[in-house]
Amino acid sequence: MNLVGVRDALGSRINDRSSRWIGGLCLLAFALRILLAFLGPDHFWSYTAYYFVAKHALDGEGFCLEAGSRLCAYFPPVYPLVSAAGLMTGHYEAAMKTFGALLGTSSVWLTWRVGRIFFNRTVGFVAAVWAAFYPYYIWHDTVLQENAILATVVLVSILLLVRAHQAPTTWKWFGAGAMVALVVLTKANLTLYALAVLGWIPLVPQVPTPRRLKWAGVAALGFGLALAPWMIRTVRITGAPILYSNGGFSLWTANHALTFEYFPSRSIDLAVDPQRAALSPPERAELALLVKTDKQGIRTTKWYWERGMKFILANPGLTLRRAIWKVWIAFSPVFSPEKHFAEQALYFCGYFPMLLLAPIGIWKSRARWREFGYVLALIVTFAAGTALFWAHTSHRMYLDPYLMIFAAGAVFSGSPRDLEIGKRRDR
Repeated sequence: MNLVGVRDALGSRINDRSSRWIGGLCLLAFALRILLAFLGPDHFWSYTAYYFVAKHALDGEGFCLEAGSRLCAYFPPVYPLVSAAGLMTGHYEAAMKTFGALLGTSSVWLTWRVGRIFFNRTVGFVAAVWAAFYPYYIWHDTVLQENAILATVVLVSILLLVRAHQAPTTWKWFGAGAMVALVVLTKANLTLYALAVLGWIPLVPQVPTPRRLKWAGVAALGFGLALAPWMIRTVRITGAPILYSNGGFSLWTANHALTFEYFPSRSIDLAVDPQRAALSPPERAELALLVKTDKQGIRTTKWYWERGMKFILANPGLTLRRAIWKVWIAFSPVFSPEKHFAEQALYFCGYFPMLLLAPIGIWKSRARWREFGYVLALIVTFAAGTALFWAHTSHRMYLDPYLMIFAAGAVFSGSPRDLEIGKRRDR
């Protein structure tokens, strides 16, 4: 039997049994994450800022990074709410690890659902197996960081958007728009993705234009109403309708003469102190006064933004070369920051086949570009944000389920005709 015959035989067997196997796969995924979280190396305290925001919230100061109700628009609210709930259990680390493992497991199931809608049950199951055993997910889903919940809410948003296209109703579109807002309220730098999604809805194929515009309006209404409470809060507290008060600092850190002295082999955070030391004495005095008097960091982030933009405009060629390099770093099979050999080897084995096969799967399904537009928008907006700012390997994790799906699709999607009818086969 040739390779195509082997593939088809395997695909047929998986296709027949995937619905029966998915529950066991999810249980195994959960067990792997829990075992590593509680019995493996202790790497939970990855990003302690979320702990302090939750603690200040429970102390009655609001979702603030620093005591004294300072920097109260530093993070959007979703993961700080989860962190606060974990603190309320009295067993913070255990609760957050368990919840992270559950989120990672939900991503396995959602990857299966999206994959079978996009292609077929075989592709969905193969992608779900990939997500269940993906070394980086097993290791990273249970750390104190928002990546696991971000992957989940993005997957739910994609699933709701596709379902709304397949069987449109007002409530489905409203719910899809609200879920896109929840994505933004989990990670503010996905705002560009949200805008791309709302702009993509009118491009639904084979539907009269007035209906498409109505759907886009309903989704935009759901998005706006879900986002409004947090925006009203930030206006009241900071005087500005913002999601994230540290954008200017991030731009400056990522666009500075010293940035690549540390990034990508080491954390970009290590560049901050040398970059501040490189400021002129008047600039340091001005910044110190801002930090002291600017309680919510709004004028401070503007100050950083202006200096980041000044560097970009003064060095357009360097900025362009760096932008291309940043995007490659984000998609590279080499860890950023660098890890030990064993971690790097495991990551490479899990990710490199995906990196090779996903572009093939995208190309094979190019005739369905409108249908896959939400995922393509997710990838493109991530690359655009990375080019302007920066991304370590962990920041790409919410994209990997779709790379898994397209990689599985490159092998198990079948004929071009199968690609055209795949979305209808498994409804």
